[in-house]
Amino acid sequence: MVATISVVESSQPSRLLDAAGAMAASAASLNAQIAEQRRQLDALRTHWHGEASTAAIAKGEADLTVQQAVFGKLTNYAAALRYGGTNLDALRSQILAMAAQATALGGRVNDDGTVIGNLRYSMMTPRLAGAYTASLKAMLSVFTAVDAATATALQTSGPVPQTPPPADVNWTEDDLYRGGRDGDPQGSDVNQDAVGDCYLAATMSAVAHADPQRIKDRITYNPQTGQFDVTMWDGSQWRHVMVTQSDIDSNIAQRGASAIDNFGNGAPVWPAVLESAYQKMKAPGGDLTSIESGLTPPALEALTGNNGHWIFPATEFLTPSQHIDSQIAGALQSHQPVMLSTSIVGGPLASQHVYSIEGITGTGSEAVVTLRNPWGADTGEATIQLPLGDIIGGGVPGLGPAAMINIGQMGS
Repeated sequence: MVATISVVESSQPSRLLDAAGAMAASAASLNAQIAEQRRQLDALRTHWHGEASTAAIAKGEADLTVQQAVFGKLTNYAAALRYGGTNLDALRSQILAMAAQATALGGRVNDDGTVIGNLRYSMMTPRLAGAYTASLKAMLSVFTAVDAATATALQTSGPVPQTPPPADVNWTEDDLYRGGRDGDPQGSDVNQDAVGDCYLAATMSAVAHADPQRIKDRITYNPQTGQFDVTMWDGSQWRHVMVTQSDIDSNIAQRGASAIDNFGNGAPVWPAVLESAYQKMKAPGGDLTSIESGLTPPALEALTGNNGHWIFPATEFLTPSQHIDSQIAGALQSHQPVMLSTSIVGGPLASQHVYSIEGITGTGSEAVVTLRNPWGADTGEATIQLPLGDIIGGGVPGLGPAAMINIGQMGS
């Protein structure tokens, strides 16, 4: 059988799990009978001797050998059914969800997994359609392989593979942090590009700059499925968000937060993985445009578990009660992320944009602040150095570029 979308949709892998449970129960019952007969034969050996005893014991051992073989087959049948039910059910959910997402983006999904885009009437561009096609066909191929392995195991009553056949993948854990210092993520890995989620891009950059291990702790990779398991705080608990190969391909095609669409596959993929997970958690079924125009606190909370501390320079700027310079310096020294959101008055900075703060030297209004623009070097210098006074603004409060400074509290 070659799996197609319609074949996958009509399949009912969960029934294999029901059959596996029944088969396992039969095997357990037979195993109990074997154990009881074994005890009876041992008692026979102890209390009865002679030719008749020897013949009876031989007959009993022969029966046990047959029953043991049946038990082995039942056990293998149960394992095969469990293998097929578990893996085919998960694959079915992933394939149908991926096809539905492609359709929601305006694509036409053919039964063989081919996705056809439409430049004029939908967001499903030919490039994005190609990414969805590659992922759907890969998943259908794995579905076919798992189905065939299950059928073979049932026909031969032999063992099944312990893991499903690996999917054809483009992205693995080797791609996550390549090019980084000591194999770690860096703030400079983020390149926002075409999606208006600077609040998230700058926050990811700031966390990577402050404590790279925090980023690495968020992501694990499963080589059997080709999926990335991203742990994010959903507002009440840590939640596992699965990011597929298709999700990453789609992110890159939409020119998301990684630099792969700028510099090729040599750039690290972790920004695309995290951005995809955030989008799936906050706007399931949507695309990257569904997470545009947000604020840094929710993004910080998703990545670190809390939304940090907020400073609003417009209400009380550069005064002894706030000590904005020392608050930024202390946060950076304690490896906390710091993000600066600008107001409509951009001044020396882009208006209504978010930067990460990577350094500060000096004190007071003359302190020099180093900011990183999540746009990267696409539109000028990636890092900017400005006096804190120019960022906060002087004269009437609220006329400076800085609208809010969000300081993380990781570990709190």
